[in-house]
Amino acid sequence: MPSMYKASSIDSITEFAIANIITIVVVYLSALIFGNVKDLVGQPIWLQIGAITMAYLLFGYKVFFGVIIGSLLSGYFVWLWPGSVLNYSQVFAGAIAPLFAIQCMKLFKLSNFFAGNKLIFEHVIFLAILAALFNTSLKLFVNTTFRNSILYPDLPPRVIDIPDFIQSYLVGDIVGGIAFIFILALIFSPILKYFNIHINKNK
Repeated sequence: MPSMYKASSIDSITEFAIANIITIVVVYLSALIFGNVKDLVGQPIWLQIGAITMAYLLFGYKVFFGVIIGSLLSGYFVWLWPGSVLNYSQVFAGAIAPLFAIQCMKLFKLSNFFAGNKLIFEHVIFLAILAALFNTSLKLFVNTTFRNSILYPDLPPRVIDIPDFIQSYLVGDIVGGIAFIFILALIFSPILKYFNIHINKNK
């Protein structure tokens, strides 16, 4: 019994490590495709929100730290961040937005994203839209209220064109989310299953 328990623990640690390493690589590569981006300007296709969402679909909540690390590496080496608290807050917002979306869909019993090796397209599209809404809302909060009132109350407030911010972020998140989720799921899910990396359907 002790040896079986030990073997099971090692397998769990190995699976946890592999899942997080894959997540770090995929999240970082999704940022590398478009290179450096302009602050407070949403990209036409924001692939990283799709990479993060898909990582949670494939591996569950256990890759949260992989998402954070992949996003931080993107910030430092792709987007050339100075590494401020504001940057870290944006990373955290981007990491939890898809989790909120998945949790909401579980609440409404719409969280069965896979049927065998196939995607349930309607659920995935709705998830991408919901993740985009949460991501845009959280990023707007971080860059306005949180930045102005909590992080830097002594500095001049950051003025943002809110309608433009919402439109650009929302469109880029939705398009990038749907594109990345479908591409990664259709191509890589069967490969991951072949190597016995289990998809956490209900997480």
